Amino acid sequence: MRPPRELLLVALLTACSRPPAPPPQPAGVPVPTPTPTLVPLHVTSSSGTGQPTILSEMKNNRTIYVVRALSFVGDTASGQAASGSGAFVKPQITFVDRSGARTVADAPEAVLTGADKSVLMTGGVHARSQDGNVLSCDRLRYDGNTERIHGDGHVVLTTPSGLQLVGDEIDGDSRLENVRVYRR
Repeated sequence: MRPPRELLLVALLTACSRPPAPPPQPAGVPVPTPTPTLVPLHVTSSSGTGQPTILSEMKNNRTIYVVRALSFVGDTASGQAASGSGAFVKPQITFVDRSGARTVADAPEAVLTGADKSVLMTGGVHARSQDGNVLSCDRLRYDGNTERIHGDGHVVLTTPSGLQLVGDEIDGDSRLENVRVYRR
């Protein structure tokens, strides 16, 4: 025996309705505000179609970097998206400074950390600024808070005029214009 159509409709509407309203609070007692509970998240992306995974990071309503990569694996720590991290395979990262100048860096791997908007590129990094400065190093870390870079291991910075700065480490702006290359 099938239930009447009206009974099914009432059951459906009941299941979709809002939960009952909380009882009224006495005057002067603050009403608690519900807070959403974020759940830890694990995300993977692979460019099986040949289309890269693209992610951009914003700071003060402007883009500070854009990542294009063949694949991505990411997690949010304790359900907080801002404190999560992600690992990229064969990323190409475009860093954008406050003036809008761009530097493009490639490496075999990179890890992004949401809490401080940092990027750690490893496995041999090659970067070129729009001004023509070229950097190669073993590792490159971009600090999203200061918007500066630190590189180490076999550092070579070549300027458009052909001047080469060689050292163990480099610190400077993401434009590769105001930098310090030094030995440990």
